[in-house]
Amino acid sequence: MYAMQNAPQSIPAKLPPLPIGNSDWSDVRARYWSADKTQLISGLIDKQATVALFTRPRRFGKTFALEMLHTFFEKTEKSNAHLFEGTKVWADPVHRPEQGRYPVIHITFKDARGDGWDSVVRNIAVAVRTEFYRHRKSFDDVNCPENARSLFRDLLDRTSIPTDLETSLGVLAATVHAHHGEKPVILIDEYDSPINHASTHGFGEEALQFFRNFLSGALKDGKHCRLGVITGILRVAKEGVLSGLNNLEVWSVFEDDYSDCFGLTEDEVKDLLATYGHPEKLDEAKDWYDGYVFGGREIYNPWSLVNYVRQDFTPKPYWANTSSNDLVRTTVANLPRQERAKIENIIENGKGSLTIAPDLGPYGTVMNRVDAAFALLVHTGYLKVLEGPTATGACTAAFPNREVEKVFIDDIVASMNAKPAGSFSRGLGEALLSGDAEVFRAALEDFVRASASFFDMAGEDFFHGLMLGLLAITREDFEIASNREDGDGRSDIRLRPRPGRAFPGVVLELKHVKIPSRTPAATIRAKLDAAARKALRQIGGKGYAEEMERELAERDQLLVTRHSSLVTAQDALPRVLRYGLAFGAKRVALAK
Repeated sequence: MYAMQNAPQSIPAKLPPLPIGNSDWSDVRARYWSADKTQLISGLIDKQATVALFTRPRRFGKTFALEMLHTFFEKTEKSNAHLFEGTKVWADPVHRPEQGRYPVIHITFKDARGDGWDSVVRNIAVAVRTEFYRHRKSFDDVNCPENARSLFRDLLDRTSIPTDLETSLGVLAATVHAHHGEKPVILIDEYDSPINHASTHGFGEEALQFFRNFLSGALKDGKHCRLGVITGILRVAKEGVLSGLNNLEVWSVFEDDYSDCFGLTEDEVKDLLATYGHPEKLDEAKDWYDGYVFGGREIYNPWSLVNYVRQDFTPKPYWANTSSNDLVRTTVANLPRQERAKIENIIENGKGSLTIAPDLGPYGTVMNRVDAAFALLVHTGYLKVLEGPTATGACTAAFPNREVEKVFIDDIVASMNAKPAGSFSRGLGEALLSGDAEVFRAALEDFVRASASFFDMAGEDFFHGLMLGLLAITREDFEIASNREDGDGRSDIRLRPRPGRAFPGVVLELKHVKIPSRTPAATIRAKLDAAARKALRQIGGKGYAEEMERELAERDQLLVTRHSSLVTAQDALPRVLRYGLAFGAKRVALAK
């Protein structure tokens, strides 16, 4: 117990610490605030499960749950029974004899990544080697087969080969079973992490084949397995990586059973907020971190809630950047435009209609099937199902909460900036160079609304690229510069007339405004107008146009000297046109 730093005055001087980043269940149970999730143990015992796969979004307590199962089931020299006193599982005496009864094999693949399949295999070997060494006494047993001893030595010597690794879990399970006289409990954490990584880096088939053999070698038929529990994010078809497990039960976000075993229920959130002195923060916590639906039950994101409390109840997207989003990002980027428009509709209107698959099918097909891609967004926690799915997979979906909506737009959408295409219309160009600000703004907004989806509206970089692309057609008459030093800074885009061209110069400063979904149109316009005026003030305040102004004055004087009858465009227009542009929510504002 220790005093929480920066604790509000209303909170008692000493509080249990918050278990941020701590997956050691024994330590958390003894010293930290935590929710009692031991009903997971009760359910597995009561259902007599053989192999169970639990799929939940990242940071919903999957690793912590496996640590709890490990602590409960593993036979140890010093009993851990005292840690479960007063918990839900201990309330039923029928469950108590299972505590501390079995050997446990526990492997995590969270770090099994690499630039190629060979490097992934080396990291898999590290994870397997660690667990072999933890059970080294089983290999010292006089009755241990020589092939098992040989594999153990090869793993320790780092001379094992991939085909040996494929069979290693089965060998370990059989050896531990023989040594202890009890079938082991086998826990596999983040089984899909290396597969997801491999599928987005070009070696997915190798990963699929490996894990298909690796898992079935120990878990199939239960010959050397009392209970197998696998965790991951994705539910894939049994004909894929899980094809060898004829005894598998899958508990995804759609099933009712175990729905309260991962994440925080509202009662648990109320307890957390009350413990730290701010029960009145429930509505804010609900707005930001509630909204996930597991088996019909509303669940809060535990990672974000704990960080929210730890950071003095400051609401922001703590879920962002907690793991790789490569598979989600790649899958959504590959959606046809008309399908991406369905997600855009959810962003703009708060909900929308989708068709989702019951599972993701074999790996490698997710990016080729629209229903699987939308199901991926549900399984990974980016979307929740409001209604359905029907027998055909039709459903109404929405973002679970403000946090996820912001993460999706800032991360997934922002990574897919579209490259500008098309030509610069003569009407748009004429408006730009004539100084007709409203015509230019309206033409540009029409272009954006017609050709760019919300996925393209991710930030200033997209609009910067869009404007450069549109202006490229003027390069015969203008020297186009981007982010070049001008005055006391760097102007976004500068068009300097080429020698002999009697055109005005142009300086554009761009601003992107993040507009939350469902913002009233009048508010959007006011925000964009203010940003455009700010951009225009920046041009003047930093002197972006001053050097070009002097150069064009000299040019005009030379033209007049040579051609006294020449009336240049500068008689009616400034030598340098200054435009402040603001973009957001498919709208454009301009100040000049």
